[in-house]
Amino acid sequence: MKKTSLTGTSLVALFVFVLCALIGFWGCAIETGSDPDDTIPLAGPSSVQVTAADKALVLQWTKVAPAQGIVPVYEVYYSANSDSSKADKYGTVQSNDSNLVRTSIDGLTNGDIYYVWVKAVFVGLGASKLSPTTSGIPIPPPPTPGTLTITPGEEMIQINWDPVENAFTYEVYYRENAGGDAPPSDADMKTVSEAGAVVFGLTNGHSYTVWLKAVNTAGNSPAYSSGSGTPAAATSAPTTAPAIEKITVTPGDNKLALTWDQVVGVPRYTLYYGITNEFASAAALPETVPANAPTVSADITSLANDTKYYVWVQSWNSQSARDTSPKSGPVEGTPKAKDPIDFGNVKFELGKAAAEYIFAQDLPPSVFFPEGRPYTDRLTRVQETALGNLFTDGIAWYIRKNYPDENIDFVFLNGSYIDNVLPAGTVTVGGLMAIIQPDSRNRDKLYLLTLTGVQLKQFFDDVAAVVHTGRGGPHETGFFGMVSKEVNYTIQYPTAPDLPTTLPDGDSEAYYHGFIKPGTLKINGQDIVDTAVYRVCTTDYVLSGEFYTNLYTIHHDNPEADSRNLDIFPWRGVAAYIYDQGKITPYLDKRIIIEGGIPLPPPWIPGNLAKP
Repeated sequence: MKKTSLTGTSLVALFVFVLCALIGFWGCAIETGSDPDDTIPLAGPSSVQVTAADKALVLQWTKVAPAQGIVPVYEVYYSANSDSSKADKYGTVQSNDSNLVRTSIDGLTNGDIYYVWVKAVFVGLGASKLSPTTSGIPIPPPPTPGTLTITPGEEMIQINWDPVENAFTYEVYYRENAGGDAPPSDADMKTVSEAGAVVFGLTNGHSYTVWLKAVNTAGNSPAYSSGSGTPAAATSAPTTAPAIEKITVTPGDNKLALTWDQVVGVPRYTLYYGITNEFASAAALPETVPANAPTVSADITSLANDTKYYVWVQSWNSQSARDTSPKSGPVEGTPKAKDPIDFGNVKFELGKAAAEYIFAQDLPPSVFFPEGRPYTDRLTRVQETALGNLFTDGIAWYIRKNYPDENIDFVFLNGSYIDNVLPAGTVTVGGLMAIIQPDSRNRDKLYLLTLTGVQLKQFFDDVAAVVHTGRGGPHETGFFGMVSKEVNYTIQYPTAPDLPTTLPDGDSEAYYHGFIKPGTLKINGQDIVDTAVYRVCTTDYVLSGEFYTNLYTIHHDNPEADSRNLDIFPWRGVAAYIYDQGKITPYLDKRIIIEGGIPLPPPWIPGNLAKP
């Protein structure tokens, strides 16, 4: 073996390189010899978030550390061609005090795809390579949806409308005995990605008003569509079953996933299955499947792989009976184990996203930003998001499937774990990995921890006190919580003055910290019991004590407590969930409600909490 030795210069270079690596300053450019190419490359943005706007693309990326004391500026390039050598330079962006750098490329054509690159320029040292290719399509806000068709059912109303161009999602609001062109602040809301929705849990004989608007990252539709309906108790069984040609069966590992077209006015369905095509010998799922529009979906699990099953879908209401309610003909499916996920292949397909999981959006002006905010805000740091719900619910599914004896109660992640949008369409390993905060991608691990009810309340006091600036930017907003569907709570923030009042930074701090609204913190719909124990799935990063000091103290002062590091990257659990589901759809369910403070998109509502 050939021996080598390090010169003094090399030793210094190696020391500085290691130091830079340890503290994360990959922007250090170090000469290691006389060869001009013998340098450690200058750092540039590792990824660029692109958000569609009207005739524009809004860009933001994580700031690069100085190199040899020189703070970089950033050059932005774009092209209608994916070849970076043909890109045009759009302009230069200065660094700022935030951890994020933001800008927009204006004057673009809506509907055309544009490719974007950014590089860091260190005056006197050189420049980084271009960032990986990112693309976006400028779009206008969606138009107002047309006339709503509202069909009452038993304890439900079904709402249908024609899809509108450029709508990522639709927000459906509903309220009993209400009226007006817009929903009141206390109206209930659900989000859907397709044109159609069913609202459940309503009172028969009571009138409900429904409002609808379309949403994308460029804005909302200019007005609401509205209508009303009155649920009524069923007097007879349904008369129509789902058409067999409209039922799709997708095999999975020990399961069959079914979708079918909603039958107008039917509130629920029962699924039957067996290994023969004789309905009389089929078993029924113990729970009925709630309706949805325009399509309904359900899984039949715990099946045997490589065995053919027959399935029937039966329309159902309070007047139904097994032998008399209409049912579809049998459809067939054979469960089959999937190949393992190849995490080494960034192009490995996990599934499909029915719509974009919005990550950033322009937020309303406030006394903190009286001129408005000309760039997008990272919503996982300020409110409940479909992205946060996907990750927490996906991890909960993964733990319960692979570690059933752990009996977790819920999952908690910090909002900054997610760092980019999940576009509609094919979801790949690389695409999912790319939306994770770079420092967390291969560092954060899942951790299981047992807490008493008292300790859990202390933890959520910290969660509510996290800084909330309404901009998803600095001041530790990355610790805003994301929780799985078992958890519900409302955070109250002190109500800021109305515009045109303005608040200097020094006067605004008191408005940033929230409180759990009394009576709203629930686990599986129940109040937390002080003496009970709860099993929480989070990450070792959350437990590190960087913000949640109560949790850190509880964990480190009780080494004998029942805890476990699973040595699993959280996003890989989400990948397994998407792979199992095949198709994922954005959803909000008001598990976290923001009240007061800085105006946000729904489900934020105005508040009246006084400044402390």
